[in-house]
Amino acid sequence: MKIKVIIKPEITFDIETKVGLKYEWSIELDSVFSREKDVEYIVPVDAPKKMEWVLQVTDTLSGLTFMARTMVNVRSLYSDGFLILSEKDGVSSLSFLKRSNGADWDRCIYDIYEGIEGTSLGGKPVQFFLHELGGDGSAGQHVILLQDDFYKCMDLDAGNLEKSLELSKEFQVIPENIKPKQAYFDIWFSFLLDEDGRVFARKNFSSGAFHTGYFSQYPLVYMQPVDETGEETVPHELKVDRFVYDMNTEGGYVFVYEKEYKRFLYLRGSSSYGTIGEPGVANYPDGFVRLDDLGDNELIATSGYWWNDYYIPAGGLFNIIKRPDGSYVGQMFNTDKPEAIETVSQRKFKGDMMNDNVLLLIPDNGKGRGFGCPYAFLASGNVLYYFGKDDDAEEIVPERYYGFPAEITAIEDEWHSNEYLCVGLANGEVYLLDIRQGSKGGFASDEAGRFVMKMDKNVGRVKQIIHKKAE
Repeated sequence: MKIKVIIKPEITFDIETKVGLKYEWSIELDSVFSREKDVEYIVPVDAPKKMEWVLQVTDTLSGLTFMARTMVNVRSLYSDGFLILSEKDGVSSLSFLKRSNGADWDRCIYDIYEGIEGTSLGGKPVQFFLHELGGDGSAGQHVILLQDDFYKCMDLDAGNLEKSLELSKEFQVIPENIKPKQAYFDIWFSFLLDEDGRVFARKNFSSGAFHTGYFSQYPLVYMQPVDETGEETVPHELKVDRFVYDMNTEGGYVFVYEKEYKRFLYLRGSSSYGTIGEPGVANYPDGFVRLDDLGDNELIATSGYWWNDYYIPAGGLFNIIKRPDGSYVGQMFNTDKPEAIETVSQRKFKGDMMNDNVLLLIPDNGKGRGFGCPYAFLASGNVLYYFGKDDDAEEIVPERYYGFPAEITAIEDEWHSNEYLCVGLANGEVYLLDIRQGSKGGFASDEAGRFVMKMDKNVGRVKQIIHKKAE
């Protein structure tokens, strides 16, 4: 996709000048790109985010030269907003809800991929994951899009949403019957979860680019310790149900949950050697459900999140667990280091909104700035609830926040500032809610006052929403 900048300057002189004018447009008085008055400039892909454009106008009759400068900021159209993955007319579709000028949510962009590539994405949506091109984040972001057809899975440039790389090209030998379910890309390793529980990994040759290696055709094997000494191990092929995202962790890892074995493990991909391990929790209070053995309990929902410790960002984990008696509990952990996880609380949920299909979202706590959203959001059917995750109350009693005309299928908060929440529905509608704190925010309003806007077109059944921060 090419970006064209068109400028038609209006020039007024104190002296009467009708003819004999020469024009010269340059970037920082260095690179001349036009000698026409009206300029059409195709912004190159590698253009800097800020450019000073200089227009010099010379009156050839008098020899006088007049100069004007302007700053051109190059930003992605698909930033400062919510990217929406949905199923429309039987195939995946991408839409974007954008905030203009850092204030007004007034731009909705639909059928993005079709408009860029001239064809549909072709498969049904499974998941997408926003990741860095390189380890330091300076090279830009990409979006890995997973679909039901492996050969239609692809990596997109997050700046323009053009196809960058087909996932099948990231394997030298493609595993048999592979159907990707989730992806997680870290600095040195990338992980791909298959529907049947296998996890495939890629070791990058360089931390500067995720695609400098190939995924292995062989699933990951954990050398599981036989006892606490760790001296003897046995091979165990991972059988993973889900990845747990959004934890800001010092160690750079992602939790995985093995449903069959009722336990969490962690995969560390930020170091060049990689690690599979069991979470270390020094002390479980009486009755606290263990991460390494859920026993007869069932994991219903889970959410990683950011919290702050004296303005230092750290990671947290919130699980919703179903007890054998049918009751539900919510448990919190501090998860900054996988070998030294701390239990925070475990409380029983109270309310008939609880069921096995609830969706859980915990906004980050202001990226360690000491303020943010102290609440968690729970979607049950067509109603969105909230509760204080840090409350001292013995029970968690979710309160209604907003009701919708159809089942809630996806929710996402505005990362870092925690002011707005995007909600996608099964009927293809997308809403934006105010979740700001303070006297003018959504929590101080009645239900009607929490509504900000609804996208004016139907996007199809919403599968997932991710927030893309402003550039």
